[in-house]
Amino acid sequence: MAARLPLAPGRALSFTAFAALAAAALATATSAGACKAPGGGGVGGSGVGGADGCPMGPRQAMFTIAVRARGAPVPPDTAVYVAWSAAEEPTFVLNDPSTWKTLDEANVVCAVDRAKPPPDALEELVCELWTAGVTRVEISGTGYQEFAQTLTPVMSDECEDFVPQEIDIELVPVVDEDSEE
Repeated sequence: MAARLPLAPGRALSFTAFAALAAAALATATSAGACKAPGGGGVGGSGVGGADGCPMGPRQAMFTIAVRARGAPVPPDTAVYVAWSAAEEPTFVLNDPSTWKTLDEANVVCAVDRAKPPPDALEELVCELWTAGVTRVEISGTGYQEFAQTLTPVMSDECEDFVPQEIDIELVPVVDEDSEE
């Protein structure tokens, strides 16, 4: 086994910085030119990604859901339940900050300001689902029909990888059967 000569402290630092810079440049070049296919659609939404439909960056949520309520703000008690092959995720509830998780705690992360109380009139609730594979999403809120859908990742043949998707979800009000329309 050959002995390695130690590098001078300043030289080791510059070599490490150069190696990191070269690796970042290679990763950027690879992801930018990896694919030539257009972005694909998904269940209830359309695919997103980098140039020509390939995901950009080393890591993105598989699904990003945007939840709106028809004709009104999202109900304050909106609950988002997610299950996938690896686990059932903790349920997110808009008016319960104890359920607001970070990516270190769960694979469902919703865009809420943890420094503020729950919002009263939120027009859109955006959540990232850091899952892999088929993902079951169930959403409920007072005065609205329950939403349930199984999301399936879209594979890009050109990229040989899954393409992250944005899914728009509109909650529909419950129709009172006793009322006349």
